[in-house]
Amino acid sequence: MKGQTPYYKGNEFARMSLHDGGLRHAIGASNYQVMRANRAHPEWAENVGNTYNHGPMLTFWRGMFYLQYLSNPAHEHTGGGCSFVARSKDGITWETPKVSFPVVKIPAGSYHCADGTVIEVPEEKEGFMHQRMAFYHSPDDRLLVTGFYGHAPNHNVCPWVNYGMGRAVREIYEDGSFGPIYFIRYLDYSGWTEDKLPFPYYKHAEDKGFVAACDALLADRLVTQQWAEEHGDMDPLIHIKTPKNRYMGQGGNMENVPFESASSFCWYHIDEQTIIGLWKQGTVGRSDDGGETWVIKSEPSFATSGAKSWGQKTSDGRYAIAYVNSLASEHRYPLVVVTSDDGIAFDDMAVVFGEVPPRRYEGTYKDFGPQYIRGISEGHAEYPKDALWLCHSVNKEDIAVTRVPVPIRRVEDKHIDENFAESVGTYVKNWNIYSTVWSPVRAIKLHDGTTCLRIADKDPCDYARAMRIFPSEQKAEVSFRFMVGGRYKEALEVELADETGIVACRISIKEGKVYVRYGSNTHTAFQLPSAIGWHTMTIRIDCYENQFHLFLDGEQHDVKGFARMVQKVNRVERLIFRTKPARYLPNNEIYPHTPDLPNSDEPVGERVYYITDVKTKAIDKL
Repeated sequence: MKGQTPYYKGNEFARMSLHDGGLRHAIGASNYQVMRANRAHPEWAENVGNTYNHGPMLTFWRGMFYLQYLSNPAHEHTGGGCSFVARSKDGITWETPKVSFPVVKIPAGSYHCADGTVIEVPEEKEGFMHQRMAFYHSPDDRLLVTGFYGHAPNHNVCPWVNYGMGRAVREIYEDGSFGPIYFIRYLDYSGWTEDKLPFPYYKHAEDKGFVAACDALLADRLVTQQWAEEHGDMDPLIHIKTPKNRYMGQGGNMENVPFESASSFCWYHIDEQTIIGLWKQGTVGRSDDGGETWVIKSEPSFATSGAKSWGQKTSDGRYAIAYVNSLASEHRYPLVVVTSDDGIAFDDMAVVFGEVPPRRYEGTYKDFGPQYIRGISEGHAEYPKDALWLCHSVNKEDIAVTRVPVPIRRVEDKHIDENFAESVGTYVKNWNIYSTVWSPVRAIKLHDGTTCLRIADKDPCDYARAMRIFPSEQKAEVSFRFMVGGRYKEALEVELADETGIVACRISIKEGKVYVRYGSNTHTAFQLPSAIGWHTMTIRIDCYENQFHLFLDGEQHDVKGFARMVQKVNRVERLIFRTKPARYLPNNEIYPHTPDLPNSDEPVGERVYYITDVKTKAIDKL
């Protein structure tokens, strides 16, 4: 073997008291909620009402995104679980998820385990889905989706190897419908035989093209290596083995890396023969002979835990690795990306998802934050242009995607002059958007032709956020036009902050008034007219003097004494619009017990705001 495994050479790490870690953000990284779990109104979610949703996988095929995730009624590793597939034309608006692999029954009987023991199942029970791999593009451009059926005697036992039934497969057609379900691999060494399976073996399918596609999948050992934990060492398809001593052996030279760390395999090629592998817990590997042999090690510079990592080559010829920059597996935030020119030395850590909304439903093993990150694998025939796409669960109850523009940047060198005309009907270009089903952020055109950013919120638990990074300035002027859709009791917050998120000034708009925060005091600055209409707000800030001035429609707010900033910063570079105050819990000191949040399944009255003509510039003085 030759060559070096990947590592992070930077010296920036997340501050876990903040949900975005106090790190720089990737410019234009946008987050869109695919599905908001809802127990009381399943018709607003996936028509089932499950509140444990996790393990999403993503692909792009024939102009559409497809995302599969596993789902249980309330807890991890419990019966009654299934998988859903959602699809989207643009990655922003998603169709209602459909069941891809339904709940199955596990018959009563004796089940052999990989360690030689036997588990007795005294009566029939429901199984559940678990998947480390979902989509496969066949050589003749068919789209297959797979999932693993398992069961467990209790919450603390994993569903694979010991108790697994096997892996199911079906085809997805171009209209979004599904073909029949088959088993592509069943665990005969755990006592399963064809006559016991709830679906037929794939070799019996009448569609020989489907059979050939399944054969091609089984022949791709990088794809099937993703099955390692679920299938176990006894399956000859698993090339990198995990012997009973729980350390890597056959197929790989592992330097004291526990089996738990060598899970959730993904990979990317540097060249035809050089393959980089990534696993959980900062485990990395390299093969220089096309995947025949591997050197695998624990890489402490990738400070992460059990939330999965994802690596790939990006469309600009560089490389990116996405992971949760936290050593505590219960606190899975923030989601960051680091980048590299050669696929080995990574730097420039940037946040791409820095939010942790309240966990609405109690459940076993429901860790906080974005987690189980996956992207679009190598070998998939199509890839959306000019962006890195990731998917993940949030608090193991909602499903989201993150779009990161390529090339990935952290610093802006051009001041803003934005009316959102180029973003209508597509992504809000260059803005960092946090948009949920009940708190959407979109660029729109009004009936009079005005193009603007529409920020709305009817979520009792979450918020909408739009952030624009501009060139860092010690003295700056920021202006925008805004229109409020009503006299709302809750505020739209407007902030200027530095590169780490420290807030220098805060303005809030509610109940027909504009409020401004000076130091620790809040003042009423302006009364808005009763009629709905556009207003121009201008903020002039001097970070050296620790002051800022606020103007509305050209009129300056006259405050006695100094108009002090909220906190001292040297420079500002972020403009933030947010429909509720910033969140600070949970943090790394507090892991709160979170019973079901009352009334979280019901929307509240919607607030709507419109923003346009956003401009920034450097100034000489206030």
